[in-house]
Amino acid sequence: MSAPFAPAPEPFRPWLKREFVREAKFGLVLFVLAVIAVSGARKLWSGFDALWDRLNYQLSRTALNQHPLGIARTFGGRLGDSEYGWNPLSWSAPFNVTAARAELRHDYPEVIGVFNGEPVVPRADSLRRQDPARYNARIAAFTERHRQIESRRFTWLHGEEDTFSRPDPTATLGQMVTKILGFPDAFIFTLHRIISAGITSILLFCTVLALSGLSVWRSKRPARRWLKLMLWPFFASGLVWVAIVPMALAAAIFGAFTPNTSVFAFVAAVPLLLLAAKAPFRLAENLLLRVPPGASALTIIKALTRAPFPIK
Repeated sequence: MSAPFAPAPEPFRPWLKREFVREAKFGLVLFVLAVIAVSGARKLWSGFDALWDRLNYQLSRTALNQHPLGIARTFGGRLGDSEYGWNPLSWSAPFNVTAARAELRHDYPEVIGVFNGEPVVPRADSLRRQDPARYNARIAAFTERHRQIESRRFTWLHGEEDTFSRPDPTATLGQMVTKILGFPDAFIFTLHRIISAGITSILLFCTVLALSGLSVWRSKRPARRWLKLMLWPFFASGLVWVAIVPMALAAAIFGAFTPNTSVFAFVAAVPLLLLAAKAPFRLAENLLLRVPPGASALTIIKALTRAPFPIK
């Protein structure tokens, strides 16, 4: 006996309308519960107002820094401002020569530079008189760390800059290729910026990560798990941008009454964020019903662009 056919999914437009009404009602319930909770906390705790002000400010600031363009600027700025070598220098900033140099300067503030391989110390005589053994040990340690850092550079790609000569195209292309080694460093740096922003940043990041992960892993397309894993963080970052919309609308409409609108708007928008995470995958599943199994790329394009779309 043959297995029964799987029921066809509901068309996209009725599904979207039904889900929007349901999630909007749920968001309204969350908004009322949040208002009741905040009103009760204000009566029970005298210091709640200051905490509430700080929480709203941090949430707004975090959302503006963690949307896709903000994260891209952080990631790209780290890559663009850093020189990367051929050997890992640390766990927190792998291959990053610029970060290693900055850490070296921080650990040895008495050294202002290196000339002809020798550290330059303006207060060398006074420091040597105070404690000769400690001074010699620090200079030796500085010299060894500096040698290790410089030995792991692509020296021929990063020579002395000359303002009056044209840049070498080959060296410039080589420097761009070395940025591939900087991807782990830029990722760690961006993640550290998110975490260092405080508990509000972590809560926002975890919320959008959970909502996007729920939609990505439940969706039938893409079917490959490694594709879902690659799509997950980018989709989560996009949800932060969606979360900014209700926060901005709340600030524009109710900002004259109270500046503390970010938390209320975000809590009420959580169900709608889940809907925004599910909608693209649901639409893709409906569109891919028009594609026969094993179809070529050209057939897929024709099937997806042929009217009418199954979203009516």
